[in-house]
Parts: sequence; structure tokens; C-alpha cells
Amino acid sequence: MALVLDPSTATHTAIADEIEAALPPRQYRVERFTAGATEELATLRGRAVTVVAVGPSAVKAARAAAPMAPLVFCQVLEFADALQAGGPTWGVQTLPPLDLQLKSWLAVDPSLRTIALIVSESGAALADEARRAAMSRATDLLVETSTSDRETLYLFRRLAATVDGLWLLPDNDALSPQALREILSYASSRGIGVLTFNEALLARGALMTATAVPADVAASVAHVVERVVAGRTAELPSMTPLSAAELAVNTGLATSLGLPPVAVQRWVAREPD
Repeated sequence: MALVLDPSTATHTAIADEIEAALPPRQYRVERFTAGATEELATLRGRAVTVVAVGPSAVKAARAAAPMAPLVFCQVLEFADALQAGGPTWGVQTLPPLDLQLKSWLAVDPSLRTIALIVSESGAALADEARRAAMSRATDLLVETSTSDRETLYLFRRLAATVDGLWLLPDNDALSPQALREILSYASSRGIGVLTFNEALLARGALMTATAVPADVAASVAHVVERVVAGRTAELPSMTPLSAAELAVNTGLATSLGLPPVAVQRWVAREPD
């Protein structure tokens, strides 16, 4: 088993550690590589090996080194290219289930009725998942498509008078650090709660964040690896969903928005909790 890591974020490293711990040593002999270790990765070529890749550059490096080896990847938000990068490939979703995110948001803000979601064309699949989640929770979701960070800001300003929540999903084509700062500032001035994907944004005015739980990602990867190694892939989906989310709340902002007292600032929600 080759575990290839894109070391660009601490989250990737934490998830790689969890994956290695989740693969029983009696079953798997794990060799660990970093995406930039070209010479070491070259030793994989021609070997009977299953590869796990954590992060986008790890997928590219793994496919360059072992083009036809079975590959399981995670922490790749835009996964379409990864699924078509070479040999047999399966992935694990990067984001926690959107229905679980929305359920947790409604627990913090029971008055939430109308939510804005602004994505680029590449976020269409996420928008569809969000629509299904909103429908199941009897919540109105207004979806707009943006072609740039400035258009995202414009669209949000236009929607702000008609919504009480903004759902921000990671989208490099529709968001930028500057646009995020302006959006969160404007949302705060209008009393609009924002659910986002990066805990650092709580300090900038987000109400909540929802992120993946490393142990859940690792368990999902280990499950897919087990199926792949055993040859039981006939009904294995190309992308396996996660089943947990770590939620964090800006309690000071929750109070200023007049929301019910939050019992805890951070917790993990799981399906079907």
C-alpha cells in the first residue's frame, strides 16, 4: 500500500496519519511518500500496489508514478479530473454531507428560513445536493451562479434583503480572500448568519463552520481500500460520501443575532444522529 501525501496543509497531514492508523498492519504494509518525492515514487512503477492519495498534487504524483495502479483519493474538492486520471480510481468526498451541515445550522438558528447559495459552474453538483438538503428541511434555497469573486459579492448584496442565511462552499472560481472578507463584513452588518467551510472565518464574522472529521475521512478511505483490495468494486460508487461533520460556532455573534444560547461551541454531528 502506497500512501502519497500532498503536504500543503496541516489537514492533509492529519488525515494521512489517520488513514495510516486505520489500515491494519497485519493486512497492509504501508509505504508513505510525499507528492514531490519523484525519485522515491518512481519505485512504484510496475509494482503490484494499491495507492491512497491525499490532496490534489498527490493524485497527480501518484498517477505519474503508477498510471494503472488502483487509486483511492481524498481531499480533492474538484474531483472530476482525478477520476479520469488513469487506471481504476475511486474517491472519498471532501465536504461533510450538506444535509448534515444544514441540519446542524438549523439547530443553532431555528428561525432560518431563506438561504442564499452562490457557486460557480463548477459547483453545480454541490448546488444540486444543497437543493435536496433544503427541500428535505423545508428551507428555501436561492441559488445563483457566479463567474468571479466580484460577481459573487454583487449577487450577495442583491440577495441580502431577502435572505436570513448565506451558505458559503469552497469555490476558487467564485470566491477569493478579499471577497470573503467583504461578504462576511456585509453579512454581519445586515444580521445574516453565514455557514462556511473554514474555521478561521469565524473570527471574520462567520456564524458557523462545518468541516470534515479526519477520523471519518480515514474510516471512509479504509472502507474503500478494503473493497478495492478484495475486488468487490462492482457496486462501489466512484465517490463515497462522508458521514460526520465537525461544527464550530461563533457564540458571540450568535448572541448578537438573538439566537438561542449555544450549549457547546464545538461538536461533531454524525449521520444518522
